[in-house]
Order: sequence, then structure tokens, then C-alpha cells
Amino acid sequence: MQINITPFLVVSALLLTACDNNSHLTIVRSLPLPALVTASANTKMTLGEALDKRPACDKTVWSQMDTRDNSSAASTQPATVEYQCTLSATQTQALFSSQWTDWVERHQRRLADSEKLKIAALDKKTSEHPRQTLSTARWVFEELQSSGDLARYKALIKDSPARTLRLDAVNAYFASPEGQAYLSTTQKTKSRVTAAKAALKAVTQVVAASGLATDTHNLDACQAPILFVLAIVLTPEEVALGLSECESTVDQRYQTDIASAERQADVARAMLDKLKQPIGLIDVKEIITWAVPTNGTPQIATHTLVLDIKVGETPRQVTKAMGITDSDLAVVLAGEISGAHQNALISAMSDLVR
Repeated sequence: MQINITPFLVVSALLLTACDNNSHLTIVRSLPLPALVTASANTKMTLGEALDKRPACDKTVWSQMDTRDNSSAASTQPATVEYQCTLSATQTQALFSSQWTDWVERHQRRLADSEKLKIAALDKKTSEHPRQTLSTARWVFEELQSSGDLARYKALIKDSPARTLRLDAVNAYFASPEGQAYLSTTQKTKSRVTAAKAALKAVTQVVAASGLATDTHNLDACQAPILFVLAIVLTPEEVALGLSECESTVDQRYQTDIASAERQADVARAMLDKLKQPIGLIDVKEIITWAVPTNGTPQIATHTLVLDIKVGETPRQVTKAMGITDSDLAVVLAGEISGAHQNALISAMSDLVR
């Protein structure tokens, strides 16, 4: 670890000492450690000594700035003392590289997953069972509606004991003596009985040819479209509208899934493009400043983590604010690169690619 107090600052400090009896820098460095630190470490070091001995620092630099002039108004303004720690290059470079690699791998996985989701959504749109079922149900509806058999079938069972039965049970009922008796009673003439039986047969044959299941009581157009077609309470217009709405809903669901996958893929690609930039970490500095009043105790004014970055050949600096409470200072004085430092570093890195 290197401790560097630049000569011009020492001269400045001496000049200020001559004027004010104590340099502002010396005042800050001579401060006692916070109670949180002394309680745990029982140390007699001053604040300056403790900060200079941090293992996390490759180099420390102290400086002071006094912008006051001799006017009475300006003389009331506090001076500023700054402590700068260049954090361990070994540790910060390792953290930077590890986080960058993690982001690249994470967004590569997201891109691959998004592309798989899009392919799956496209496959569903062209081949999934609900879409095929709806198309088949529409064919059944149009076939039976055009022949008139659907209307005759519904008229046959509308007021019969079979009105709530499934198609196979409807056939069983009308094949029974009870069903035959019902036909003879309600249809009046032989021709009407024959027409009713023919309609039932036609409906049964077309539904069987469709392969659609009728073993459910669900009348939802999307879930059981064939029963929706055969429902006696629905008019042809209501059946046609229900099937159309269901087809639109299914198509919209597929389009939504596809669009969602495309958006996720676009975000992942954009992030990967940013992460592929030739970005290198020069160093990471932790900077603490104190406001030193003419009379009174110095107070921490700012605490920041500063990343010096090179994007290609262009230097760039990213600054991230950190805490200024006694507990925050206690973490600093613990000497190591803490979780707070790592979080600030990662947050600053995020600003680079945001």
C-alpha cells in the first residue's frame, strides 16, 4: 500500500497552519474514530491513520481545498478536505471481469431462451390442437347448417328427454322403445319421423368423421367447440359468432406469445451489443470529502465510488454515491472491499450499459 501526500498540498497545509493555527487537512486526519469502530476494535488510531492503513487501498491521497477569500461573507464558508483511496486493482479488476462475464452469459441464455419461446409459439400457431379443433368444428357447423340437418337435429331433441344428453346417449335414446314412442307421438307423420331420424344420423356421421370428442358437458366454444355447435339453445348466428370470437382469441394469444418472445430477444441482443463494446477498467477510487467549518466539527459531505473506464480509446468516468453515516464510515474503516463497495461497483457498471 502506498500513501501519497503531494508536496504542494503539504505546502498549502503549512500556509493554512500559519494563518489558522491548524490546517483543515490536519484537523480531519486528527479526528477520533467513530464510536462504532472504537467499540469493536478498541483502537487509539486517528481517523487519518486508520484510513491510510486500509488493506483495500493500493494508494491514498489527501488534499484540501479552501476557496475562501478575505471577505467576511466568504470566510464563513466551510473548507473541503478530500480523501482518495485507489482500491486494489487486483480485486476490482477481478470483480469487474467476473460481473461482465456473468452479464454476457446471462443475456446469451436469455437470447437463446427467447428464440426457443418464439419457435415454440410459431409451432403452436400452425399446429396446436385448439386451432385445428376450431377449424374442424367450423367445418362440421357449415356442413350440417348448409344441409339443414343441424336445424332438424336441434328441433328433434329440443323438447325431448334427450335434450341434455351427449350425442351417443341421444342416439341410444331414440333407438330405444321410449325414443321410438316419442318420435311417433311428436312427429305425427312417417315422413317427418324419417326426416328426423335422417337428421340424427347425418349429425352423428359428420361428428364421427370430424373426430371431435363429445364426452364433455363443457359448452365453451374454445374448449369444446363441437358441443357448442350442437347446443340447442344457440342460434346459427350465435354459433358462427362464438366460433369466430374463439378463433380470434386463439390467434391473438399466439401473436401475443410471439411478440413477447421477440421483445425479450431484442432486449437480450441490445444488451449483448453493449456488452461487446471494448470496455476496460482503468481503476476504481473511493472518495470521501469533509466540510470543515471555521468553527465546529468537520462533517462528511460526500462519499462516492468513481470508476475510470476506457471505452475503446475514449476515457469515461462513472460516479456512484455511497452512504455517509457513522455505520457507513465504519464499513470503510474495516479496511476491506465490502459488499457495499461491490454493490456500488456493479451499479456503476450497470450505468455503463443502461
